[in-house]
Order: sequence, then C-alpha cells, then structure tokens
Amino acid sequence: MLNVTTIVLFIIGFLAVFGVTATIQISIQMKKWLRDIENAEVQNDATAYTAPWIQNVIKEYKSYHLAGVSQVNTQALIEKHFFKESVPLFGFARVPAGGMMRFMQQLPPTSIIIGILGTFIGLTLAISSMQETLMFLSQKPEDANLNLASVIEAISSPFQGMSVAFITSIAGIGNALFLTLIQNGVLTNGRTTAYYLEKIISDCESFLDHNLNASLTQEKPHDEMERILDRLAGRIQESFHETLGDFSTNMVNFTSGLEQAMQDVKATLSAQREYTEQFSNSTTTLEAFGVKLQESFTQLDGVQEKATNGIIELGNRLKNLESQLQSLSKHHEAGQRKFEQLVQRSDQLIKDTQKKSEETGQHYLRGLDEQMQRFQGSQEELERRVHQMQDEWYYRYQDKQNQYGRASQEFAESVSQLEKAWYSSLDKIKREALEPIIHRMERDQRDQPLQHEMRALSNSIDSLYQGLARELKDIQHQLAESHQLQLRLYEEQMRRQSMAQQHVQSRIIGDNR
Repeated sequence: MLNVTTIVLFIIGFLAVFGVTATIQISIQMKKWLRDIENAEVQNDATAYTAPWIQNVIKEYKSYHLAGVSQVNTQALIEKHFFKESVPLFGFARVPAGGMMRFMQQLPPTSIIIGILGTFIGLTLAISSMQETLMFLSQKPEDANLNLASVIEAISSPFQGMSVAFITSIAGIGNALFLTLIQNGVLTNGRTTAYYLEKIISDCESFLDHNLNASLTQEKPHDEMERILDRLAGRIQESFHETLGDFSTNMVNFTSGLEQAMQDVKATLSAQREYTEQFSNSTTTLEAFGVKLQESFTQLDGVQEKATNGIIELGNRLKNLESQLQSLSKHHEAGQRKFEQLVQRSDQLIKDTQKKSEETGQHYLRGLDEQMQRFQGSQEELERRVHQMQDEWYYRYQDKQNQYGRASQEFAESVSQLEKAWYSSLDKIKREALEPIIHRMERDQRDQPLQHEMRALSNSIDSLYQGLARELKDIQHQLAESHQLQLRLYEEQMRRQSMAQQHVQSRIIGDNR
C-alpha cells in the first residue's frame, strides 16, 4: 500500500515540477520573441536580429504580397510558424511550442485523474487484503486461539490502508490547483502564456500589416500591361531609328509593322482582360474561403468552450465524489467504533458472568461449611448424650453416615454436572455464535458492500449478547434449583436426625423411669 502511494505521489510531484519548469521556460522564450518583434519594428533590416520563425513569416508574407495576393491572412501565417517553432525544455530537449502549450493545459486534470486512480488502487488493495485476512481466519482450526480481539486486530490494517489511500487524491487535487494558479499567472501579475501568445500574434500582425506592407508597396514591380507597353515602345523606337535613313522607302513597311503592333496590342489587351476576369474570380473564391475559414474558427471556439465547460463539470463531479468518499469514510469509522463498543460490552458481560458464578459458588460453599459445622456440633452433642448407648445405636448411626455420604456424593456429581453444563454452554456459544459470525462476515464480504457487512456484524453481536444473557439466566436458574434441592435434602436429613434424637431422648427418659 505504501509503495503504491509513494509511486503515485512521485508521479504527481514530477508533473508539478514539469508544469512549473515548462511554464517558466515558455514564458521566458515568449518574452524574448516579443523583444525581437519590437526590434524588428524599429530596425530596417528585420531579418538580421529576429528569431528564425519570425524571419520565415516575413519571407512568406513578402512572397505572397509580391505574387499579387491582395489580402493575406496574417494571423494564420503567424500561428503556422509559431506552433511549429521548438522551445528548449530542461536545457536539452526541444519540443514544438504548440504541442507543449496544449500539454500544459492538460496537466491539472491529468494530476486529478492520477490522484483518484491511486486512491481507487489503494482501496482495491485494502479490500483485497481484508478479504484474504477473513479467509485466513475462517480456515483456522477449531483449537486455534480465535476471538473478537484477534479479528479486530486482523482487519485494522486494511482500514489503515484505506485512510492512507486518500492521500493521493488530496495530493492530485492540490497539485491541480497549484498548476492552475501558476498557469493563470498568479505569480506573474496575470501574464500567462495565453496572454503572451495573443501579444505576439497582435504585435507581429501589426508589424506585417503596417510596417512591412508599406515598404513592400514601394518595391512592387510593374504589372503585365506596363511591361507590354514598354516592349511596344522599344519596338516603336527601333522602327523609328530604322526609318530615319530612308523614310520614303520604308514607309510602307513601317505602316504594316505598326498595324501588326496594334494587333498585338489588341491581343495583349484581350489576354489582360481575361487575366483580370480570372483574377476577379480567384478573389471571389478566396473571399468565400475566408468566410468558411472564419466559420471554422468560430466553430473551433465553440468546441473549445464546450471542452472548458466539460472540464469544469468534471471538476465538480470529482468534488462530489470526494465528498461522498469522505462521508463513506466517516460511516466506516462510526461502524468500527460501534463494533469496538459491542466487543467491549460482550467482554465485560463475560467477565461479570464469571464473577457472579464464582461468587455464587463461594456463597454456596460457605453455607455448606456453616451447615456442616452446625451439624458437627449437634453430632458431638448427641455423641456426648448417647455415649452410654453408643454400641446400640452404632449401626444406625453408621447407616445415617452412609446416607449422608451418598447425599454428598450426589451433590458433588450435581456440581460437576453443572460445571460440565457451563463449559458445554460456553462451547456451544462459541460454536453457534462466533463461527456463524465469521462465516457470515465472509459471505457478506463476497455479496454485500462493507457498510452492510458492518451492519450485519453489529446485528450478530447483538444476538450474541442476547444469547449470552439467556444462557446466563438458564445457568442461574439451574444453580437456584440445585441449591433448593440441596436445601431440601439437608432439611430432610435434619428432620430425620431430630426425629432420631427425640426417639433416643424418649427412650433415655423411659429407661430412667
């Protein structure tokens, strides 16, 4: 149990260290990129002092702009290169920034899940250990020293394991709260990684759409129509220089060349018109694609919001589960305390029963000794009075002594039978009460939850208490009946003795007369 708890706590601690380290390193790297973007806005040569991914964004933005794309989606361009950029982790491993930020967002719920998983693993092991303990106790021989104290001692260790298992849930929830506070910028005045990401995207977008776009507008080359007109002017200039020497001879050739050039211009204008129409269609398609892309981003925001609500709902359910587990632990502790009280009451009842039995036996022996002393005094008195008639009454007296010996033997046998009945009743109680309790505990362990088992165990202890009370009443009733029987025998013996004494006295008086 302790090994599982230690492993789970080590994993949770590693997640906490990993989350804090990754947050600090990504925040430092984002601050450096913000400074690079600010320097690029001030300096003319932006590619000489910026990060590689910012240089790639600038180059791709220039290529799109020079290719004639009128509206460039700068935010998508920035996110494309930003999420592919790798950042150093622990000084040697480089991972993509986008994947690392997504992984950091999943650390708090992962920590909670690991903590609760450790708790359920600990509870499962504790319940399995309790079942093995009860099976071991049920398979002990009948002559083994099995009592309620040993049963309680055997099942106390799994309950301790259950209490230790909840430490992982507490550690997981505490780690999730700590990572959430770190990611929300509690220690950095609210400047989280999401804040730095939005700041980088907005500053870079402002730099591309304002500073770089203005510089690219001045460097933009002439369009195709202007190049065609320049080529036409060059041809006209060449034709003009050729016709200056012999104007009259080459006038017809110049006119035909001019006509051909006009036809070329018309063909070029028609081709330019078609190219303009295609460019307009492409622009319309691109606008429709932009609308669809915006709708996709809107749906992505809705999905992200649903995911956030699902995480919040999962946290609430985990809190409810924790409260239910705490209430179940309290019920278990209350049932254990009630079980201990019942065991103490049964032990005290057994001790009181033994004490009462010893006191009853002592009273009975004391009364018997007193009666024997009285009988011995009367016997000595009788011997002094009838000494002269000892020979005559010797056989009669011997007969009385034999009867008294038989009565004493019968009394001893009744006492031994009573003792055997007492031990047999104790064995019967042990056989009919304790063993069914243990078997019932095993059966309830397989069929019902732990709370029903404790309730059945409490009912069994109550029935055991009532059975012991009934057995004690029966034993007391038997002792009372035996005492009454001995008293009647002793009174009968005394009555016969007194009759014999009266008869002897009457004969003595008759002889004296």
